[in-house]
Amino acid sequence: MDRKQAVIFGGGALALIAGIALVARSGETPATPRKETAPSGTVAIAKDIGTAVPSNSGNAVAPPGLDAARPTDCLIEPSQVVRVNSGVEGVVQNIYVDRGDDVQRGQVVAQLYTDVERAAAAAAQARASNPHAERAAASRAAYLATVSQRSDQVSQYLARDVVDEARANAQSAAEERKAAAEEQRVARLEYVQAQRVIGQKTVRSPVNGIVTERRMAPGEYRGADATHILTIAQVDPLNVEVFAPIAQLDAVKVGDEVSIFPEAPVGGKYRARIKVIDRVFDAASGTFGMRLALPNPGNKLPAGLRCRLEIDRKPASIAARPE
Repeated sequence: MDRKQAVIFGGGALALIAGIALVARSGETPATPRKETAPSGTVAIAKDIGTAVPSNSGNAVAPPGLDAARPTDCLIEPSQVVRVNSGVEGVVQNIYVDRGDDVQRGQVVAQLYTDVERAAAAAAQARASNPHAERAAASRAAYLATVSQRSDQVSQYLARDVVDEARANAQSAAEERKAAAEEQRVARLEYVQAQRVIGQKTVRSPVNGIVTERRMAPGEYRGADATHILTIAQVDPLNVEVFAPIAQLDAVKVGDEVSIFPEAPVGGKYRARIKVIDRVFDAASGTFGMRLALPNPGNKLPAGLRCRLEIDRKPASIAARPE
């Protein structure tokens, strides 16, 4: 046997051995996958229909929105926060209140300089109350009207241009009389305008409340870029913003009174009336919003407090539950 035949014989033997090994491996029985045991107390698998069934439904926790017994938190806020400003630009002359002061509606809280406007008002008043210009125009108009009438009566003895001139003078005098009367009327309007500007430079509080911010000081210019001079918060009544579980929706309606318990150190129990119940809920938290009106005579209760809401009437989901 030569060298070439030995190589061919060896290669065939190797191929035969590899084929036998491959057939032997494919004939083996596949391993059975191990079954993983489900954790106890979670989910049992129904054999007939293959659906998941809770194994201990008695211990299941209700979603947040369906837990009617969950405490309802709230926040006490001012009913209005007003940024008080003047209606016109100018230099601040005086500010009569400071942060923390109680103010009443209509009270003067700031004043801008009004020297120029007062001078303009005095000049307009003088023109409006001056009757001499209108009287002079009326007298001249009456005289030229008489001259024109006499010229018409003797027009056959006068040159035509003389008669025309008399008529034109009478018409011009009548128009001057109207102009004098109109100027007097405009002067009265200018006086009213100046008074209105003076009034707008007197800043008054639009609400009963407490000054929470003094933005400007005397001497500063209240220009177009100035947002406000003072900030006033109305705290009587107060607003109570509530986000309650959806399960409590059937226990409240607009006009109901509920109990409010402010956080420490204020504490106490107060009665508030429901003003608004939101008609759009928050699906993520399972809550709905309400706004309550809380009377606060004398501004005794501060705003910006957290509180707890207690509804007198239980929702149906709790009332129907056995004790």
